[in-house]
Amino acid sequence: MNDATTRALQRLRDEPRQVDALVELGLDHVLARPIAELIDHQWLAKAVSDGIRASARSPEFERWVETRVDRALARVDGLDGALGDKLPVTLLGPLEQALGRPYQPDRELVRTLLDHPSMRTIIREILQANLLEFGKRMRSMMPDTSAVSKLPGGGFASRLAGVAKGVASAVGGELERQLEPKVKSFVDDILGVTIDMMIERVSSDAFVPEFVSWRIDVLHAVLGLPIDQLIAERHKYPPKAFAADVAAILRALAAWRGLGDQVAEILSEVVSEHGQVSAREFLDGSGLEAAWRPTLQRALSEQAREFVSTETFGGWLEQLLEG
Repeated sequence: MNDATTRALQRLRDEPRQVDALVELGLDHVLARPIAELIDHQWLAKAVSDGIRASARSPEFERWVETRVDRALARVDGLDGALGDKLPVTLLGPLEQALGRPYQPDRELVRTLLDHPSMRTIIREILQANLLEFGKRMRSMMPDTSAVSKLPGGGFASRLAGVAKGVASAVGGELERQLEPKVKSFVDDILGVTIDMMIERVSSDAFVPEFVSWRIDVLHAVLGLPIDQLIAERHKYPPKAFAADVAAILRALAAWRGLGDQVAEILSEVVSEHGQVSAREFLDGSGLEAAWRPTLQRALSEQAREFVSTETFGGWLEQLLEG
């Protein structure tokens, strides 16, 4: 290593401000360049599609996902108390405000979400079960004549009570046998009307206040749930099954011939809209550069100072200056 290389390396290692200045120049350079120059959307689209296909072919990918998910979920197993106890109190107000915004969804959107054979099956079973239960309760409300049969004197009153009890039992049993098919027929007839009523209420401006209250009630109910109860739910979707599903989705994407073209089209639209604007101009007015740049610059400088202290960097610099 010649003297010039040694001096340059020494200054980089002994004078942190030199590394800080280099990082600052690098950030300024990046922020000042047009976004189109920062992103080669054709190259990035190919890199994304190639990466997805390579991951899908990897025999270790599924196991890797399972391991990472398992480790992430294991960290929450030791938590206790209510979910709301883990959130800052100051967050509750903004959450309530956001959920309390009036929102009236489009009727066809609601129909798309609600009107499916599976939903109709669920509603049909609920209506049938409740109507049948109502019929059984009506039968149980028929007067009990057993007390009349035990009155002093028996005779005609007793015989009449016995007949009434038998008739009531026979009629009640026959009604119950006939009730179920009639209920099923009735429910089938009104099922479409029931779905339409649900859609009407969800999409109606008249019910906006009720759904505002419902969303806020759900928030408070969720925040009050014990964390261990929520943790127990995660065991119903084991990491192994999650990893298998992710891998299957990835393999399906990898098999899509138009993957690269679709990614390129999306990126092309972004570049077409913002490509001639610099990153600094794009962020102007957001406050993001002022808020995050000092922290980012400090983190990059720390990493750069550690890197220039390594033998690897020293060897690279020597090769660069003496090569």
